[in-house]
Formats: sequence, structure tokens, C-alpha cells
Amino acid sequence: MPFFIKSTVGLYIGARSVQLAHLQNVAGKMQLVNFVHVDIYEEEQKASASNKEDLIVNALRKAINKSKIDVKRVNTILMPGMVLLRYFQMPKIPPEELEEAVKFEARKYIPFPLEEAVTGFFILKEEHESRKLGILSLVTKEESIKSHLTILNRAGIHPTYVETASFSLLRLLEHSGELDKAGSNVVLYLYSKRLNIIILKNCVPYFVRDVSLSKKEEWIDDQTAEILMGDNLSATDMRVVSLENIISEMRISLEYYKKELGRDEINKVILCGELDDFDDLDPIIEVAKDNPDSQCPLATYLQNMLDIPVTTIDPLKDIQMPKVKPLPYTYAALPVTIGAGLRGLAKFSVEIDLFRARKKTSIRTKIFIKKMLIGGTIGLIACFIALFIAFSVFVSREKNLLDAEKRKAPKFIDLSQFKDSELKKGMTEIRDRAAIFTSLVARRVVLTEKLSELPALIPPEIWLSSLQFKVSSPADRSRKGLNRKVSFELNGYIYTEQKGWEIELVNDFSEKLKTSNKFFRGFKVIKTGSATRADYEGVQVMSFSLTCLSEAEED
Repeated sequence: MPFFIKSTVGLYIGARSVQLAHLQNVAGKMQLVNFVHVDIYEEEQKASASNKEDLIVNALRKAINKSKIDVKRVNTILMPGMVLLRYFQMPKIPPEELEEAVKFEARKYIPFPLEEAVTGFFILKEEHESRKLGILSLVTKEESIKSHLTILNRAGIHPTYVETASFSLLRLLEHSGELDKAGSNVVLYLYSKRLNIIILKNCVPYFVRDVSLSKKEEWIDDQTAEILMGDNLSATDMRVVSLENIISEMRISLEYYKKELGRDEINKVILCGELDDFDDLDPIIEVAKDNPDSQCPLATYLQNMLDIPVTTIDPLKDIQMPKVKPLPYTYAALPVTIGAGLRGLAKFSVEIDLFRARKKTSIRTKIFIKKMLIGGTIGLIACFIALFIAFSVFVSREKNLLDAEKRKAPKFIDLSQFKDSELKKGMTEIRDRAAIFTSLVARRVVLTEKLSELPALIPPEIWLSSLQFKVSSPADRSRKGLNRKVSFELNGYIYTEQKGWEIELVNDFSEKLKTSNKFFRGFKVIKTGSATRADYEGVQVMSFSLTCLSEAEED
């Protein structure tokens, strides 16, 4: 791919459908290269599924097969109801203490134990006259991300980022110029009988709420709800209740934004999501009569009730579509899908990655690992020097042998002097010399190159305790009938406060080694040894072993 083309994939998993969007930034122009929409509850998918998770996995697999989109690096989202966003202010403190301080402060707003939470935060630009920091904190349950990643893993999808759908939507709005950068805007996102309310000032979301539009509890089925709420309650009546709840929740949110946060008047409301469900309601029809040219009757109704300009959006504004164009029935979820795909291609005022926040090492862990690294650095340097000397002696010796053979060889040979047997013997000698060259030169493994690359690949949670570099001797290869074999064994320890993630950290480290051309050149596989719990200076850690093997096959 040319250097001026950047490519990303956005993934949306909703209550009723999944979407994949492949986008490219070609010389500053956004292009929708490929897109697919698959309903979760299609009949052929129901037949092979036993629960909701199976249905989602089947839909994802169908979307991948249908679109042929590469899903090795995908930006995914969690629906707004799964994520809490809070804005608060804190005194200015040193950066090394900020992470723990934010977690402590965010605990006040979390309705579940902090141990079950994954927290990411963003520091707003400081005002010179202010002595406090503005903090945007995103919090979700660890179980929510685990469940999401399990579904992706079953479908063969590898996430690059995990963020809230609210941020994906705002990224699209900011890219398309819909947000007023000098004032306050409200974004209303309707999805699955829920309402996501986002109030922004200068493109920064200071207030986010996600509420159910139905008065019944989510654990009550529709039939029981009708019995409890009245025998004559119809589907249309339920939509009237939802419509009333939208107005009520909007007024409550606007009142809180103005009084509690002391913010300005709202410039406009941006409406998106599932907007067609209310078009045939009598209150909507009655208000829409006065504005027959309106493309969205619900927007007209809300503008009349709230006395604030209400607009809708085109999710494909400023997006070129050279090969594919999504159909209108996909537009309800499309803004979130496109917004997720724009991550890495378009700038957004606030970026918080819950996937990396989940794996992020705490300050306390970093301090401990730094102490361990100081103790292991001397041993690694000594090991490096010993390996370098041994490798230099080995190469020098083999090079001298080759030079001696070159000096012994005659410059000109009269082939008429030799019989066929002598020529065959000479040919065998030439093949042996070629084999030596291939083994010692063409397939050589440059240790110094690998050792210089290794520090940049080691994660902060891992430190190495020993390195062992081995090359099979000519005698062993001759006796056992093996090709030249090179092995590089790395032994070390892992420390993380998130117990159970040690194996995942080892796998991530192994993948980094494989993807580094300088380090992995000359190797074919990496074998993982046993990982065991250990006590390191009174602290519980896990020891591990990785062995890199050359391209030679083993018996």
C-alpha cells in the first residue's frame, strides 16, 4: 500500500445487526472502500445457534465472508449503556500520581466495585487561570470487555481499539463539521429503545447519559409488562411513552448542564439513530403538518417541544464511495460504524482506548518492575558480552578455515588429467564447501542485531533474567544427521496486578518478537516453555521461558 494511503476497519455490534466498514485516507480524502450489514436474527443463523452470543458470532462470520474485509486490525465499540462517562475537576498533581488519583476520584461515580472496573481518562486542556485539572473518565466493567473480546476471538477478529459508541459517533460529527466548535451542542442517539444524550462544549463531551425509553424493567418480558401496565396497552401506546420520556430526559439533562456545570445555552440538537419508529404517531403527525418539507418528522417535533434547532445528519457526508454505497436501511447504525473506522484516519478532540486501558500497567507496577530491571541489567550485560565473544571466536575460526582452503586450491586445473571418479570426488568436495557456506554464511544468525533490537520489544510488565544462545556443533550434526540448528532461549519474570493475564502478556511478547524483522530473521518458530508461579524478593511473580528455533527441522 502506498505511503499516502492509510486504511482502517470499523466494527459495530448492535442489538439487531452487525456492520463492517473498511475506510481509507487517500491523500487526505476519506473513502469507504467496502461495507457490509448483516442482521443477527436471520433464519439461517438461528438454526445453528443456541444463544445470543452464538447468533452474534454467526453474523460476524457471515459479514467477514461476505465482504472479504481483512479483520486483523479492527476498531470496535461498546454500546453506550455499557460505559459510564463522568467529568470532574481535580487539583493539579504530579503526572506520576495522576493515574491512581483519577481512579480514586472516579470510584465515587462507579455503581460497582473498583476491582471490577476498567478506567480510562483524558485530561482536558488547562485554563491558565484555573488551579484545577478537568478530567473526562470512561469506566466499564472488566466483564463487559472480556465478553466483547470473547465474541471477537470466536469470529477471528483482532481488535486494535475498543471505545464507547458515543465517541465513535462524535468523531464522525467532528470530521463532517456538524459540531459547533465555539458553542454547546446536544447529540441524541436513539438505539434499541434507549436514548444516549451527549452534551458538548467546544467538541468536548462534558455530560453523557444513557437511559431506557421504556418504563418497564429490562428483565420483564413484553407480555408481563402489558399485564402490569394495563390490558389495553398497545405497541403504539408504548411508543408514546418513549416519546414522552425523550422530552423529559432532555429537559432534565439540559437543566443539569446549565445549573450544575454552569455552561452556556445550547446552540443546536443533532439527532441520529433509529428515527423512523415514531413517524406514524399522532403527536408527530400533527406537528409535522406545519413543516411538510421536513425529512425527519421526529426532528420537527423535538424542535417544537424544546424550542432549540434540531438537525439530522448524513453519515456519508465528506466520505467518498468509489465502489460501494450503503442502503438507507443501514443508516441507523452507520454513523457509529463509520466513526469507529475513522479512528486513526481523522482527528477527534477526545480519545480514550478502553482496550489499552484494560492492559495498562499501573504506576505502582511500573516502579516495582523498574527496581527488578536494575537488578537484572548487570546480568544481561555480562551475558551479552560473553555471547558476543563466543560468537566472534566461532566466526573467526570458521573464516580462517575457509581462507586456508582458498589458498590451497590451485588456480588452473587441466581436466584431461583426471578420471571420472576423480572428477566426481572433486564435485563432492565442491558440494561440501557450498554446504559449509550455506550453513555458516547464508544462514547465519547475527546475535548482535537481535540483542540490540530486544530492549524495544520487552513490555513494561516483563524483565529477562537470562539469555542462552546455542549453535549445534559440526560433530553433533554429523552424528545425528541434522542440519545446522540455532536456538535462542529467553528466560524471565512477569509481574502484573491483573492476576490471570500473565499468559496473555507472554503471548503478546512472543508476537512482538515474531513481527520484528531484525530479531526474528533466521528463526522459524518460537516455542513457549512452562510458566510457573515464583517468589521474587517476597513478591509473587510468574516465571516463563521462550525458545526461538532456526529454520532447520528437528527429528
